[in-house]
Amino acid sequence: MPLNVAKAKTVLVTGATGFIASWVQQLLAVAGHRVIGTSRYEFRPESLFVLCDAVPPLDRADVRDIDSLRPVFERHKPDVVIHLDAYVNPVALEDDPLRALDYNFMGTVNALELCRDFGVERMVFASSIAVLPTIRYEPIDAAHPIITAIEGPGGGFYGAAKAAAEILGMTYAQAFGLDFRAIRASAVYGFGMQWPIGIKPVVEGLARGEAVQVAGEAPKRDYTPVQDVAAIFAACVDAASDTDRVFYAGTGRALTTSADLMREVRTAFPKGDVTMSDESLDPTGIESRYRGVLEMAPVRTQLGVETAFDSLAHGMLEYAEQYLRFLASPLSK
Repeated sequence: MPLNVAKAKTVLVTGATGFIASWVQQLLAVAGHRVIGTSRYEFRPESLFVLCDAVPPLDRADVRDIDSLRPVFERHKPDVVIHLDAYVNPVALEDDPLRALDYNFMGTVNALELCRDFGVERMVFASSIAVLPTIRYEPIDAAHPIITAIEGPGGGFYGAAKAAAEILGMTYAQAFGLDFRAIRASAVYGFGMQWPIGIKPVVEGLARGEAVQVAGEAPKRDYTPVQDVAAIFAACVDAASDTDRVFYAGTGRALTTSADLMREVRTAFPKGDVTMSDESLDPTGIESRYRGVLEMAPVRTQLGVETAFDSLAHGMLEYAEQYLRFLASPLSK
């Protein structure tokens, strides 16, 4: 897409060295925006591979420390902030509420305050479907409750911190006019992912020619390619002011069971050595409560984003091809 100076914005991406953030920044650069990254970490080789020639300037800062983040806002004066910095490990946060609040709530509070202080036009917040309680109806739209008469977010302290951050962001919108948007992503997969269970070991193992196992007991999921999620975040930068404030990042398809996943893997890798194990990826059953078919019509009609692949098999095959290209590149050495 050619540079459109009239629409170009300065976009600050927190958590810029992470999985989803790398894909988001690549799309923003292609669209002609000036991208600034901030993170606690340096770029991983996988992130650099995704970014290719679009590696943004990186300011090292910790969103939990507002004084370390403030100079970044002072230097770059962003028009839009995409807040992706988070501690993304619901299992580790299951019995650690203070860590969940520190990273995933207070970090967002700091970002919101700096947006207010520096007159940022819009903030796009990376939330999660973990804010949902046990699903009451499908397809799940933005009006689905996150608290009912008997329960709160199903994703434990991770989900609760994300839900609290969403609520606070909505209040900043009401009180100060900050154009706040929340994106609730579901089971994101693709090249550069770091979660060491589920899709990653299967796809990358088969790409290397290894024998792999698909977990026999796993929550039903709407496995969502990272390309779709990144496109939704990028589209929110230029979305009209009257679009929704909460969007889901999924495919809207029926949920994938372990048996479905096995069929999709065999379709994508017909010569692969793949078997099903008796491993359980959700022994407590908590994760299964908040998963369901997502309503994706608002993403398509308001943001103009369609899913990148016609099937999970197609998405996994593209992931494998990207992974092999990475292995053949100097960045993997």
